[in-house]
Amino acid sequence: MNNSLILLKNIGLISEMFFCMSLIYLILFGSVLSTHKKYPILQKIILNLSILILFLYILLNLNNNLSVTGNLLFNFTIIDDYLSFFSKIFITSFCLICLLVIKNYIKDQKLNQFEYSIIIMISILGFFLLCSSNDFITAYLAIELQSLAFYIMAAFKKDSFFSVEAGLKYFILGSFSSALLLFGFSLIYGLTGTLNLTDLKDLFFFLYPNANVTVETSVNTELLQVALFFLLTSLLFKLSVAPLHVWSPDVYENSPTSSTIFFAVISKLSLLVFTARIFQFSFHGLIYNWRYLLLLLAVLSVIIGSFTAISQKKLKSLLTYSSVSHIGYLLISFSSGTFEGIQNLLAYIFIYMLAGLCIWSIFLVLRLKTFYIKKKNKDLTDMSLLIKMNSGLALCFSIVLFSIAGFPPLVGFFTKMNIFLTSIESFMYFAAIVAILASVVSTFYYIRVIKILYFEEVIVGNLYYSLNYIEPFIVTSTFFCFMFFFIDPTYLYLISYKIGLLFYFF
Repeated sequence: MNNSLILLKNIGLISEMFFCMSLIYLILFGSVLSTHKKYPILQKIILNLSILILFLYILLNLNNNLSVTGNLLFNFTIIDDYLSFFSKIFITSFCLICLLVIKNYIKDQKLNQFEYSIIIMISILGFFLLCSSNDFITAYLAIELQSLAFYIMAAFKKDSFFSVEAGLKYFILGSFSSALLLFGFSLIYGLTGTLNLTDLKDLFFFLYPNANVTVETSVNTELLQVALFFLLTSLLFKLSVAPLHVWSPDVYENSPTSSTIFFAVISKLSLLVFTARIFQFSFHGLIYNWRYLLLLLAVLSVIIGSFTAISQKKLKSLLTYSSVSHIGYLLISFSSGTFEGIQNLLAYIFIYMLAGLCIWSIFLVLRLKTFYIKKKNKDLTDMSLLIKMNSGLALCFSIVLFSIAGFPPLVGFFTKMNIFLTSIESFMYFAAIVAILASVVSTFYYIRVIKILYFEEVIVGNLYYSLNYIEPFIVTSTFFCFMFFFIDPTYLYLISYKIGLLFYFF
């Protein structure tokens, strides 16, 4: 008789189960202590516990027992593969840094309710579940989990009219987007009888024109194109792709910056992972039904994001339109439909998130010494004395801006050049030319920020409060990780290569 020992690392989603149980305990802990007569301020305690939970979550994921093809769990609705593994590791690492950075910002903004940190953790749980979703219903619940948390995070500063307006606008438009997503799911279910991504891959794999075998299918492909259109519209709305980006400048600008960093940087990866699972994995056989629409919107995003950012005078608005243009570059690589396109997309999104995290961290740790206390957002001119206050932060800020602008020999130039080469190899010459020209245009507003940092001559400028020991350490650590991939990007492309194999060889 053989006695088998069940190891924790062999239990599917043990890390997510731990995360959910930790959230329940956090809610109970905060609710019990908040009823005390001498009401303590629990925000700092809950935030520190959240950081500890994220750290333990990383350790549980690193102990995960993965196979190359992935493990299908919970009646094939959850997939545990290298794509979900690396995505969750990246997201957890970035969220850990974000929670460390926003500590003083939350204190300055008087966001003292302990629920704020718990809502952030709920949105992070939505990221994790979306990265592992192998079923449309599971993905929809994950998207709604993070979206509902985002609506509250945008409107959490209740004494600010702008924050409440941002939350209300985000809620109305996000609900409309979710309705389109559900309608697309219902059409696909009515046509195919399944909502599982693996089943859809088996159904439509041989419809790819370059395949050696074609099969007859009773599925109405014209109606299926309508369903894919609704899916694309909803997902691209949440990714802030032009012309579906009109909500993002107001929401990002008026929300608390501690919430905006999750909207603009961290949420993109989980949505792109799910989009890749749908269109590169399940519906890759129908690539010519969705490729050209996606390519058109990608080119529009690059053009609108690059040209609109030139006229922006606030740093948050500039970064918002910059993110629109970067999403356009990602979608150009995505619409190529090739293995190299997926590999370059994953490398680019990681570098973009790392650069965005560094920039937004600098934005958060700088606190203006101003008599007008209600002014929280920074104009570009507010950065004029940063070089005199903290030359190290100014140097980090400048190098990261040069990199995302695409200046050689930084890693941003390397990843962007690979996207251009991929689009040319896929015969998307017009998209490649437009993207290259728009990239040249976008360098103007990045150089303008650097010009304000180093060469702006001002008689009177805004000073900043001094930083504590932890804030410069976090920013410089992020910067050195960024510079590591500049010195040797091989590790990044090896990881993206292993993830890309999932879409084309299994």
